[in-house]
Amino acid sequence: MAAFEDTPFGEYETELKEMLEKAQGAGAADIIAECQDLLAQMKLEMRTMPKDERTAAAAAIQGYEKQVQDAESALLLGGGNGGGAGAAEEAPVDTSDRGRMQATTNRLEEQQGKLSRARDLVADIEETGEEIISELAANREKIEATQAKVNEANQNMDKANTITGRMGKWFNRW
Repeated sequence: MAAFEDTPFGEYETELKEMLEKAQGAGAADIIAECQDLLAQMKLEMRTMPKDERTAAAAAIQGYEKQVQDAESALLLGGGNGGGAGAAEEAPVDTSDRGRMQATTNRLEEQQGKLSRARDLVADIEETGEEIISELAANREKIEATQAKVNEANQNMDKANTITGRMGKWFNRW
């Protein structure tokens, strides 16, 4: 961008462009880390700019961040096309990244297994809960029926007491 040529932001921008071109070769991991540092410095520098320049700088930074991410993705996926010694230097980084990715995948599979077991446990608990609820409903019906019979028996006992009391009065008259 021509607007930033004579500013510290412009210097960072020029340096970043050069580093992004180098990121395709040997030692790309170190260069990408430097690019990320430069982006952080550019963001700090952007804060001191006037509002209209700040907007343009923010757009430029977004573009550069995407380029750095693309370069980093290419490196992680085995795309660092440096020849000879550079490729040998990058192999351990790629191997460690693959190892981390494999470890992450293993943890993810383990967590999915735990989640599956938890779902099965929840399903079993729900089934048991439904059985208990239906059994409690049946017991409630039995208790209500028994309560109704007890109430009927109490009413019959009250009637019997009333009749017995009347009979007792009738016999006492004689």
